[in-house]
Amino acid sequence: MDLKHDLVYSRSGSGGGMLLSDDIIKSEPRLHSPPGEASSSNVLFCRFAQATKRPVAVDDWVSSPSPTSQSHSTPAPATPSPGPPGHPYTVISNGYSSPTMSSGSYDPYSPNGKIGREDLSPPNSLNGYSVDSCDAKKKKGPTPRQQEELCLVCGDRASGYHYNALTCEGCKGFFRRSITKNAVYQCKYGTNCEIDMYMRRKCQECRLKKCLSVGMRPECVVPEYQCAVKRKEKKAQKDKDKPVSSSNGSPEMRIDQDPSDDVRYVAGPNGVKPLSPEQEELIHRLVYFQNEYEHPAEEDLKRIENLPADDEDPSDVRYRHITEITILTVQLIVEFAKKLPGFDKLLREDQIVLLKACSSEVMMLRMARRYDMQSDSILFANNQPYTRESYNMAGVGEVIDDLLRFGRYMCSMKVDNAEYALLTAIVIFSERPNLAEAWKVEKIQEIYLEALKSYVDNRLKPRSPTIFAKLLSVLTELRTLGNQNSEMCFSLKLRNRKLPPFLTEIWDVTP
Repeated sequence: MDLKHDLVYSRSGSGGGMLLSDDIIKSEPRLHSPPGEASSSNVLFCRFAQATKRPVAVDDWVSSPSPTSQSHSTPAPATPSPGPPGHPYTVISNGYSSPTMSSGSYDPYSPNGKIGREDLSPPNSLNGYSVDSCDAKKKKGPTPRQQEELCLVCGDRASGYHYNALTCEGCKGFFRRSITKNAVYQCKYGTNCEIDMYMRRKCQECRLKKCLSVGMRPECVVPEYQCAVKRKEKKAQKDKDKPVSSSNGSPEMRIDQDPSDDVRYVAGPNGVKPLSPEQEELIHRLVYFQNEYEHPAEEDLKRIENLPADDEDPSDVRYRHITEITILTVQLIVEFAKKLPGFDKLLREDQIVLLKACSSEVMMLRMARRYDMQSDSILFANNQPYTRESYNMAGVGEVIDDLLRFGRYMCSMKVDNAEYALLTAIVIFSERPNLAEAWKVEKIQEIYLEALKSYVDNRLKPRSPTIFAKLLSVLTELRTLGNQNSEMCFSLKLRNRKLPPFLTEIWDVTP
């Protein structure tokens, strides 16, 4: 079973998503979402772009939550383009230590109930996939003799000898794709980049040169036409066999398989590869869960609005309002991440690394969806606009100019809900320091990248041919904004602004 198919049909419930701590991640009811018939191309893209909240039919691609499931938020309509009030809010700021908070037992407000410590232990297997047995499933090359052996190209953990050199899975796949596609790259940094786990994604020319210099041989790569024959044979064999399901009904997930091995496209009349059925359903699910975890619960919003403000400085009141909503936003981001296909297949430690690293960057995307062009402001969940002056009053105006500029940029590209959902998933599954299985995260991210590329190419309203490249450039911009947020958090300490323990932990701010 190929990885793309497995990601789509794998159920990632609350038990599967590992936990940061019992203060950061809350449990939620399982949403049962059996797939149904795929809609036609035109209807499909209209539904992606509009993503309106509506009653979901029983025979729809995903059913509505079961009667026993309690939604964490009041459903609210989402509209197609960034700016209008229907889009999810976001705030990039820090926390305020309210009287109910304590450093020892802080319980951030959450739309869901708190779960116990016993839920922190990872299961032995997830949806039929054993994380411990992952290395035993490698298709090619012997396993390295020692776990500490490193990739000769980038220094990541090596998985074996590929094309005559000891490399990781990521560099193996990069070399194969480069050779089979006769790719020609161009370095932007002087053709002398030092390739490591960070730079390998930044400079492809120097990475390919490094692959060749350590002994990887192009003649060892199977030609593309032979790969096509192999894929055809796999398809014929798969049609004869029934899918192997795990005990919960989900197909077994195989991270070691190349994302493109079993995905076939039939070129359309304009030569554009259409979305595969797996990609269609994957996008449906992302948009669905993006809407589900869009807004905080109504009672939480009312609680924030009714916080006592007697004898408080207006600046402190505004600061506390922003940071309280930030806490709720991070909670929703965590719940959304736990629902992403593939997330529950990662090690618990890697889940923690990804959640802590991505939360501020994902908030930037949420902010962009809540950006209002007319007032040049960010509309909060209660549709209250926060302008540059509002942020300055709260004492967190250091990054507001860059945030508003980013919102204008995203709005100008007319990014729709499906593209926002895919970008969010790509950000969550980005390469981060201290990942134990970085190659696995990269494999999953490639699936979302391919889905985004196919979706952009097939949108009903054609845009600039460079729009996909522009969307990818957003990832770099988000890293910059995330770093600015970290710097602002540290600067707040110098001004005696307190951060709640929740944000201190997830953003790794030294108390």
